[in-house]
Amino acid sequence: MKKNIVRNILFFCITVIGLSCVHSTVIANDTKGNTPPVTATAEVDRNSVSIGDKVKYTITVKAPKEYDVRFPDFGDNLADFSIKDFGTSESGIFSRTFSQWYLLDTYETGTLAIPPVTVQYSAKDSDEWHEIVIDEITVEVLSLLGDADNNAAIQDIRGPRSLYDLQYLYITLAVILAAIIIALVILYIKKRKKAEASIAPPRPAHEIAYEALTALKQKDLTKTGKVKEYYFELSDIVRRYLENRFSFKAPEMTTEEFLSHLRETDQLRPDHKGLLREFLSHCDLVKFAKYLPEEKEIEASFESAKGLVDQTKERTEGVGTA
Repeated sequence: MKKNIVRNILFFCITVIGLSCVHSTVIANDTKGNTPPVTATAEVDRNSVSIGDKVKYTITVKAPKEYDVRFPDFGDNLADFSIKDFGTSESGIFSRTFSQWYLLDTYETGTLAIPPVTVQYSAKDSDEWHEIVIDEITVEVLSLLGDADNNAAIQDIRGPRSLYDLQYLYITLAVILAAIIIALVILYIKKRKKAEASIAPPRPAHEIAYEALTALKQKDLTKTGKVKEYYFELSDIVRRYLENRFSFKAPEMTTEEFLSHLRETDQLRPDHKGLLREFLSHCDLVKFAKYLPEEKEIEASFESAKGLVDQTKERTEGVGTA
């Protein structure tokens, strides 16, 4: 009884080992008929395509980590197919999987073969390279004409166009181009007029000065002891008014430079020049000489600035008040 049990166990083990051996032999032999330590397969993503379609051809090699693999170099063509693109990938740690794909294209029809390809492998500690061959794969390439009659009559090519037809074509194109140019010019003119109409005319210099004087007065700088700041702003208002009104570069000049320029200009009357000279000199006393004016002097300086604007503003404009 015990012998039968032992015999059955041995038979089961031998059967399992035998099945395992049969499964492991499903590996391609190398060129010398030996069982290689690597396996190589090839496949296409489609077995049937229309002419002009792309076919992806992939070679996959599985090898132990201590082996290197070389893929074949096809150049630009693989039999009847041209290679449009290719790429490689590698994965795995203990055993590695190498893949190289090719994007193939052809304009031949019929059953086309991708011929057998040879992959090389070698142990990393050896200079000897071995080869393994992958069988060919066929791809059916169909014509876009389908089942059309191959004997259908072929029409003759058209003769040359007459000169009259070409002249008519050129005239038509010229008229269309001229119409487009005219339309664009009209559109440009309309947009320009609209833009010019939307731009507000510049404000008169005296209006800007009046607003600035009013804003300065409302700050009450002198009541908080900021007399110097008050005179700086008052002088700047007058200088900017003169720049806007007469195009003087007053804000950029020192008082001495401006007074020198004032003697040479005929845009101001002598009395206006005198008023301006007195005003600027008084402002410089406060700004730079630490002169502290009384309240009456401060008010007089403000009125001098406003009076200068009143007397020199453009008479065609409306009168403003501060």
